Amino acid sequence: MISFVFSGQGSQYVGMASKIPVSSVKKELFAKASDFLGFNLEDLCNNGPVEKLTSTDIAQPALLTISAIYDTLLKERNILPGVVAGHSLGEFSALFSAEVLSFEDALFLVRKRGLLMKKASEKAPGKMLAVIGLPGEKLKKVLEESSDKGVIVAANFNSPGQVVLSGADNAIEKAKIVAKENGAKIVKILNVSAPFHSPLMEPVVPEMSKFIDSVQFNKPAILVVQNATGKVVSTVEEIKENLKKQLTSPVLWTDSVNTMSKMDVEKFVEVGPKNVLKGLIGRTLPGSKIETVEVLLNA
Repeated sequence: MISFVFSGQGSQYVGMASKIPVSSVKKELFAKASDFLGFNLEDLCNNGPVEKLTSTDIAQPALLTISAIYDTLLKERNILPGVVAGHSLGEFSALFSAEVLSFEDALFLVRKRGLLMKKASEKAPGKMLAVIGLPGEKLKKVLEESSDKGVIVAANFNSPGQVVLSGADNAIEKAKIVAKENGAKIVKILNVSAPFHSPLMEPVVPEMSKFIDSVQFNKPAILVVQNATGKVVSTVEEIKENLKKQLTSPVLWTDSVNTMSKMDVEKFVEVGPKNVLKGLIGRTLPGSKIETVEVLLNA
């Protein structure tokens, strides 16, 4: 079985659309996205500026569109997944791939999600911090010692030994220092514009829940593993509830990858502009076969 895995925010970069082969699919989906957004998305993806492309209200629809194009091109080549999963924002791309959401509805939801998150982060600014090589007890200590500066939580469990913290600016800055003092191998502020998957996103939940309930969700055409539980979901109701939970709950990516491994996935294909998930999956499942969409489409 093949698994398609879709990356989330932080994987955007200026020039990412130019790597996609010229095709009618690329032209059509970029045109739809640009019409909806009111600006030339392909031009922004290729030429920036990077500050605009990184802003969560722009990054989310941009990454969804890039992933949807890649997903469609792979399927046109008869490279078909048996299961899909997406990291954070990438979950919407996974739901498009599984035919749960149309491209138009997925685009609508990620645009609203991005705008709401931007608004929430302007009221309560925050950051995300990757911490690598710190045991669980020491990570707990980092969170405890940094919490006097504001909200801070473990937001992404990406792979064994790699956790992303999310929270208020001052708390994250303190955590950066405390994590280094406690022996973290790598401590890095992420290229995202808001404290995702933390209580600071709580104001987003009521309105985003209304938007989720307003669009058509279909029963998955293939298996879907979601972030909030790290498990396979089968009903529309579960999918919608997990999308709502995902706004403030941690991304259980390690659990998701292990779930897919137990389903006899023989190959993972990272569908997105960067090879972010390839490394995470490799550290979780050493020796596993992981392809990138760029390599497959240029083969």
